[in-house]
Amino acid sequence: MTQTFSVENFKGCKSVTLSPDGSLVVIAGANGAGKSSFIDAFVELFDPKGIRLTPKPIKDGAATAEAVFEDSKLGYRITRRWTKNDSGTLTVTALDGAKYSKPTELVRELTGGLIFDPVAFLNMDDKKQRDALLAKVELPFDLEDLARKKAAALEARVEAGREVKRLQGALSAIPKPEPETPSVETSPSEIVAELQEAQNHNNNIQRAAERLREYTVNIESNEQRIARLREEIQRLTADLADLEAARTDALADSSAEPIDLVPIQERLRNLDEINQAVRSKQDHIRAGEALQLAEDAHAVAQGNLDSIEATKRDGLAKATFPVAGLSVDDEGVTFDGIPFGQVNSAARLKTAFAIATAGDPKLKLVIVKDGDLLDASSLDAVRELADERGYTVLVERDRDESRQIGFTIVDGELEGVKKAAPKSVPKGEVAGCGTCEAYRVSGGPAHHASKKCQSGGRDHCTCEVCF
Repeated sequence: MTQTFSVENFKGCKSVTLSPDGSLVVIAGANGAGKSSFIDAFVELFDPKGIRLTPKPIKDGAATAEAVFEDSKLGYRITRRWTKNDSGTLTVTALDGAKYSKPTELVRELTGGLIFDPVAFLNMDDKKQRDALLAKVELPFDLEDLARKKAAALEARVEAGREVKRLQGALSAIPKPEPETPSVETSPSEIVAELQEAQNHNNNIQRAAERLREYTVNIESNEQRIARLREEIQRLTADLADLEAARTDALADSSAEPIDLVPIQERLRNLDEINQAVRSKQDHIRAGEALQLAEDAHAVAQGNLDSIEATKRDGLAKATFPVAGLSVDDEGVTFDGIPFGQVNSAARLKTAFAIATAGDPKLKLVIVKDGDLLDASSLDAVRELADERGYTVLVERDRDESRQIGFTIVDGELEGVKKAAPKSVPKGEVAGCGTCEAYRVSGGPAHHASKKCQSGGRDHCTCEVCF
């Protein structure tokens, strides 16, 4: 015996134990017989991540469920046991009794990290096929981490794009300001002050002109008085000097250019309209600046996406695929540059099996759930590939000759297995078996069960499992 597969009370499988010969192990049976449950038990058993794949693993009416794989050549027994509806408890023991403290890591090491279903791979869509292949390829980056970064960059780009569109709409809704529109609003008090200053200036000019006329009259009067009153000439001459100086000042003041009050008054009347234009200009500037920031953010997000895609592209270019000519592009898997779906079926099956058996794991096992998709010639091809690569292929299949060449499950149990009737053992007497060296007091606990015992020291043990 090299390998033994055993399932008890898992979903629809009540109790099945088989030790097959040959590389191809076909599990047959009608719908609902328990063959899918048997296969699913080992899919769960070898799942290194311990993900809960089955919502309700324990068969109705049972307290526990168990899947066991034993390989005498490798010297390991791998067990997953369920006591409730969860992912179960994984244990790995050596056949000499040693127990491993890190069973998940050991299973991952034994299987290469993933039990690959080549038939399921052939029936995936292009994108899922691509992801499944990449999971089998050693890449210079973490594919899940890269996917998370890409998703974050895509979200950032979408968010930035939304902001760009929003701000473009906001900017278009604001009238574009005229070139001469001031950048800062003007206060009414500033214009009133300017107007008052201009009015004071003009009033000063007017008063200066009036003074000029007045001084001119006085001069003329004084000149006449000088002519008449020469005795007062000395006094009047002094007055005349003062008047001349005053007239000079008045003449300078009166020669200044008057300020036109009309434009200032017009600006005051139109101040609200001007300030509205100023506010509109400021809104336009702010919206333009926000748009530029959003466009910059969008460009940064696009740059991140481009960088991620470049990292993925460079990594894939350096990756070594399990089959020569096999690669991936943005759409899916390619073979010699041709979409994988366009490759002939025989080459596709051979390639899928090569992917499933890539690497050199210690435990060489392939599980195929949809074996009914394989005709007789395809099944023979799988057998030949398994023989060539030293693999065991566990196939769920009930078409054509499956029941003649494989193991048939009926009502959750293996068809054709005869069970020995339990021996009647009086209360308190010992029943035992030399093969297992399992001893049990009838109705009491097990005693001295060897590590070879496969019955678990059942009450009234007849060792039908061992035989």
